[in-house]
Amino acid sequence: MEILRSLIQNSRITISQMSKEIDVPDATISNRLKKLEKNVIKQYTLILDPQKLGLKVTAIIIVQTESEKHENVKKELSRLEEVSEVYSISGEYDILIKLWAHDLEELNRVMDTKIRSIDGVEDLTEMIVMERVKEGVVPLMGPKK
Repeated sequence: MEILRSLIQNSRITISQMSKEIDVPDATISNRLKKLEKNVIKQYTLILDPQKLGLKVTAIIIVQTESEKHENVKKELSRLEEVSEVYSISGEYDILIKLWAHDLEELNRVMDTKIRSIDGVEDLTEMIVMERVKEGVVPLMGPKK
């Protein structure tokens, strides 16, 4: 767990830095890291600052689909560059997406020209994020007891 915590804080940390930080020999960390990369770590990535990229609007959108076109809608939403997350969900709506835009005008344009035009989209509701309180990585929790 300490190796994962260390990587979550700084994925560019060296093995020797991690060794000093968590007081475990370099070789042990190297071996454990190889196992984690095979089984637990999907990829190393970066977290960008949306404000610095000019992405001032984040929207959460729930989409209702025609049941026989659900798979197509998921695939088409996943292809949109403005969409960072796509989830198939239960309840009245079928899909939840997270969408980024530079401004409200761009958000409306994406909604009207890209999302609503996908074959199989029946209805949608958009919610504009007012404040990002917590966002990021999968939580690192201990084993279920």
